[in-house]
Amino acid sequence: MVKYKECYPNGCVSFAWKCRKFDDGHKCPRSKKHVGKDCFSCPHFYDLKLAYSPELKAESVEYDRFRKNFAEFEEWVREMSGRRIEVRGKIKSINPLLTNHGDNGSLRIACRGALLYLSDGVFGYDRFLDPFYARLTFDVYDRAELAVGDEIDMKGQLEIDRGRFVFGKVGNIDIVRSENGETIPSGQLKQAKFTGIVIDGQPAKCLRCPHGLLIDSSQSDGRSSPRRLLYCTKGVADYHFCPFSV
Repeated sequence: MVKYKECYPNGCVSFAWKCRKFDDGHKCPRSKKHVGKDCFSCPHFYDLKLAYSPELKAESVEYDRFRKNFAEFEEWVREMSGRRIEVRGKIKSINPLLTNHGDNGSLRIACRGALLYLSDGVFGYDRFLDPFYARLTFDVYDRAELAVGDEIDMKGQLEIDRGRFVFGKVGNIDIVRSENGETIPSGQLKQAKFTGIVIDGQPAKCLRCPHGLLIDSSQSDGRSSPRRLLYCTKGVADYHFCPFSV
């Protein structure tokens, strides 16, 4: 909010996709259930510009303390970034590591390995309270024989990916404690690029769902898209009709 989005103190502007038919309580002439990117050419579609101006709720002393702690945290991150360090964490979920390499809005989904979502981290000698991620090649993943709920030690190189703490070049994995949780074969992870579908927008339900993944998108020249795509590995196109409860 403060550093990257710079919402405070300058505020920000966003745009909401709206439909005049829906506003008046009518059905969509194209039988759509919600406004999405397919609606851009419709005469009933319009963008609603929303301007936000955040206010500081904390006392100035508390805010100054936050800025000081944040500066110390950034210094710690700089020291850790790019280094190959020992890490401990508990696996909360195992997902396919998907990326999109399509140009000009097209889709070309690739599965490059397994993506672990972990908690209860220890980076070197420092505890890390937020969730973090680890990218594993399929060779490393298959050898490790991991399951959801396992507490593991590993070595990896830390990078900060738009606010996410992600470990790459992962190896030397040891299972410290196992809860005999769900195992997901690499073949099942590889199938996700064939069975899944990109979701319009980023519905809150899909973001909470274990089958909903935010995937990075890049052009053929290597440029990254500023916005991640929301991908449903179960192929549910409209979350209103999703059979999975979250």
